[in-house]
Amino acid sequence: MTEWIEDSATRATGTEHAARAALPRPPRRMKSTTRSFTVGEGKGYLTVAGTPEGKVAEVMVRMAKQGSTLAGMMDAFSSTVTRGLQHGVPLEVLVADYVGTRFEPSGLTNDPEIKQASSVMDYVGRRLALDHLPYDVRGGLGVLTAEERAAKATIDGVGDAVWTDLVGLSMSAPVVARPRRS
Repeated sequence: MTEWIEDSATRATGTEHAARAALPRPPRRMKSTTRSFTVGEGKGYLTVAGTPEGKVAEVMVRMAKQGSTLAGMMDAFSSTVTRGLQHGVPLEVLVADYVGTRFEPSGLTNDPEIKQASSVMDYVGRRLALDHLPYDVRGGLGVLTAEERAAKATIDGVGDAVWTDLVGLSMSAPVVARPRRS
């Protein structure tokens, strides 16, 4: 509830502050990893800090070219992801929103597990998924390592055998004749 004062400024009366739940404070010291990356022509650093239980607590993306629009957007993105995690949003929900986003810079990366990314946010989402989500969740998002993709292709029977079956199928298909016009 707010109270109007004569100069049209407002002042909180105290009931607003009581409705807001206090967030648990993150530990003063957390273990973190920092990884440098490139996506297309963009260069940056991804720092992920975790709780002692192994959960992701903070994500920070710093682009090498400070002062650029992309650097400002990535700072806002980092803040949003971190706040979401603090408020209890599961990491897989955040990752699902960011994987597949498309904007420049995009293209080849220097990460051997993620060959291409459609944006910096796409790369960060994929990297977080590979490092912190179980296989079944990543499989649902379509985020697999090169080895996992190869193993999945072998298990699913995809490969040279598929082409053989397609050739055999085309040879065994009945020929349908068109009716003649007079």
